[in-house]
Amino acid sequence: MPTKNQASNKVLPDQITDDDVSLKKLSFGLWYMRHRRLFLNIIIVVLIIFSASGWIYSFYVLGHYFIFDRQKDQQLLSEMAQTSVNLLAGRTNQPLSISDVKVLGSGPNNLLAEIYNPNPRTAVFFNYAFVLNGQPIVQRDGFVLPGEKKYLVALNQNIPVGASVYLKIDQARWQRLDARQIPDWPAFLAERNQLVIADRQINLADNSNRLISQVKFRIENHSAYGYWSVPILIIAYRDGNLVDVNELVLSKLRSGEVRNIVFSWPGLKDVDYIEIIPEVNFLDQENYLPIDTD
Repeated sequence: MPTKNQASNKVLPDQITDDDVSLKKLSFGLWYMRHRRLFLNIIIVVLIIFSASGWIYSFYVLGHYFIFDRQKDQQLLSEMAQTSVNLLAGRTNQPLSISDVKVLGSGPNNLLAEIYNPNPRTAVFFNYAFVLNGQPIVQRDGFVLPGEKKYLVALNQNIPVGASVYLKIDQARWQRLDARQIPDWPAFLAERNQLVIADRQINLADNSNRLISQVKFRIENHSAYGYWSVPILIIAYRDGNLVDVNELVLSKLRSGEVRNIVFSWPGLKDVDYIEIIPEVNFLDQENYLPIDTD
């Protein structure tokens, strides 16, 4: 029969085996429970430090940008804007070619830049501005037809000597011709672009005892199409050099019409040749006159 001591040993063993919880583990658990809030506070403080460091670094980078780097970025964007149209050309189109700006005349000045679209079946519609010392002075809408070379102008601008002037083009929309509607672009253009300029003259007229140059010419619409609006660009040359530019707009030019134009151009002198260029957007269906228009 088991003794009293033997029965007690079965209930409370005198040593703990590996399968039982050790006194060391119990002590650690008790210590952790007593200091658990301290650990939680330490973790919170560390997270606050990391968060504050992130905010401080962000404010530092932002402040450094506005103080030191913003002007450089604006200058870079300004330079990119001059060729931004190239970035929008896409993989299938060649970029537009844009010349430097010519400053013509003297107080006020006329501005002129040449633009060329080398793409045979893509028209480009865009906004453009002449920028003087970083500030736009003229903003207009423009277009260039497939394969077209044309001029963009701004008249009556006061440009200081030595000022920086460039042409900025943005918001370009590249429109590829629909092969079903226009299978042959050269034939389409030839049918419509039959505005013939004839009998160019440069005369001096007496206006209130003041001699003013007059440009006279005749425009003949040999096409079967009439146009609500026909912009005309007039470029003056002296000894083969471009010296000035002007523009006018003819309204309601009918099919088969012949119209004589007299255009006064104050300040024009010593000019030996005049180039007259109609600039019609033949892709704009809203610009065509109805057949029965009087």
